Order: sequence, then C-alpha cells, then structure tokens
Amino acid sequence: MDDGLNIQLFNWLHAGAGNRPVPDFLSVIGAEITPYLVIVCMAVFWFSTDRQGKRVLLEGAAVVTLGLLLNQLITVFYYHPRPYMLHLCQPLIPHAPETSFPSDHATLLFGASFALLFRRGWWKQGLLFLILAVIGSWGRIYTGLHFPFDIMGSLVVALLCTVLIALLREVLTPLYDRLIRIISLIESALPIKKTKNNFKEKLK
Repeated sequence: MDDGLNIQLFNWLHAGAGNRPVPDFLSVIGAEITPYLVIVCMAVFWFSTDRQGKRVLLEGAAVVTLGLLLNQLITVFYYHPRPYMLHLCQPLIPHAPETSFPSDHATLLFGASFALLFRRGWWKQGLLFLILAVIGSWGRIYTGLHFPFDIMGSLVVALLCTVLIALLREVLTPLYDRLIRIISLIESALPIKKTKNNFKEKLK
C-alpha cells in the first residue's frame, strides 16, 4: 500500500474539515447515520415484498455479514493506524484508536448496495444504497476516521463477498426459506402483523 498516495488523497478530501460548519455537519451525519438508514430501508423493503424479494434481502444480509467477518480476519493479519493516530488531523467524531483498514461502515454500505444492485428488479434500491455508500464513505474520510484506501479495501471486500454469496445462492436458498418461515411465524404472533398489512394497503 502506497502510504504517500493514501495520505495525499486523505489530505485532499479532508481539506477544510473543522472549519466549515455545513460540510462538517453533513459529514458527521453521513458517517454516522447512513448504515442505520440502510437497515431501516431493508426493513421497509421486507414488509413490502414477496418471498423472492425476501430472499434477495436475506442474501444482502449474508453479504454484509460475510464482509464484516472478513474484515475482522483482515485486522488479525494487517494493522493500519487511523489518520488522527498519525497526527494528520483532529477527528470530528470521537473514536477509539484502532486499526482503520478496512472500514466496517463502508463494507456494510457497499455490501448491501452490490447485493441489490446486481439483482433483477432491485437496481433502484441498490442505486439508493450506492448513493448512501458514497455519502457515508466520504463522511468517514472527511471526519478523519478513515483513509481513502480503507474505503477502497472495503469496496473490494464487499464486491468479493457479493460474488461469493451469489455463487452459493443455490445452497443458501433453503436456509433463506427457513428463515423466512421463522420470521413469518414470529410476525404472526406479534402486533406487527397488523401493522404490516396496513403498510401494504397504503402502498397499493
């Protein structure tokens, strides 16, 4: 990894941080909120789609899970300090001094995006997630929590996991169907079922 180029790119993307109230505020929001927006959107999609759609969403969850696990494995063998640990900036968001490569936030965002973007009938949702991924990734860099190469590494991890899970689709589909049945049973036993039906009616 070329640390010189990594630092140059970081300095360019981080320029002005801490002195520009609007970008500072937006970067913090983007860095912190985007993963939660994806999770909320996935829940909304779940209540408004059929069994096949639920399989797609569970595949997205599988991609994200595998990506985060792979990130943990990478950190066992490779350590890279965060920008503020190298005294390159003052972070806009307090964070523990730990390895920066790759970014869990970016892996979640890009993983969810790719999992939907490459599925027929889901490209709009995937594009929405991709936009959130770009915003969130910029936020992680601008706030001083990550280097650009951390984000690039996360993108590669997300893409790799998307391909691997897609190759295992036939094997994993019975598991998805079992999870769908279990979740349906839980829904039927909770007041959420009525809320779900009302939600579907509003979408018609």
